[in-house]
Amino acid sequence: MNFGNKLKQLRHAKKLGQPELAEAMGIEQSYLSKLENNKSLPSNDVLNRILDVFGLEIGDLLGDLDQGTQNQLRQIPDVADHFKRQKQQLIGNRRRWLLVSAVLVSFGVAFIYAGQVHLFFSDTVYQYMSHGVVHEGESKEFFRPRQTRSFSAQSPQHKAAIERFDAATARTDEDYLLHNEFRGHIYNVKVEGGSRTYYLENEKRIDPWQNKLVTFIGVLMTILGLVGIFLERKLSRSI
Repeated sequence: MNFGNKLKQLRHAKKLGQPELAEAMGIEQSYLSKLENNKSLPSNDVLNRILDVFGLEIGDLLGDLDQGTQNQLRQIPDVADHFKRQKQQLIGNRRRWLLVSAVLVSFGVAFIYAGQVHLFFSDTVYQYMSHGVVHEGESKEFFRPRQTRSFSAQSPQHKAAIERFDAATARTDEDYLLHNEFRGHIYNVKVEGGSRTYYLENEKRIDPWQNKLVTFIGVLMTILGLVGIFLERKLSRSI
């Protein structure tokens, strides 16, 4: 749509004749006729009068116009300023778009690395075992009595070791715990009736699903970031 047809369309929508519109704008009817027949372009002052009469913003008026007409109207200062602001806003949006895309790629690569090296979730599980509850006053090694072969068969020490062994066997109540963190080869925990001493039994290698999720999120973020950069570069050619 050219400028003349747009102006005529606006006048008809207001149900105004050329004389009424010309009077409202404070211009000659002959000048208005030239504008509507696309034989003349408005000055900066007349353009602002048109906007005031119809209660429009400059972007509303330019929106329906074809590219050729818009290029012709660029010689009007206010129109030139409008396109300049529009271009600056577009450049600002592009920069923000590019920044967000770069951040996505950076975080995506970091997440992929973290998932592969199991940075957030350990791939090692430590299994600890306790033989039973050690009562107050008893040795923490109650369930691991000394070997009886270090004493003679008839010695008091041998008999005492046998008694401790039998007592420990009778009270054996094994408990197993799994930890993602290494707590030492031996650690003690207070429980009801005494305490439990846990001994490291073995280490297990696992592949937590959480690490796969972290890797997947990283791949997704990287792809989105790269697509964003590609689109930004493509759109920048149109400016």
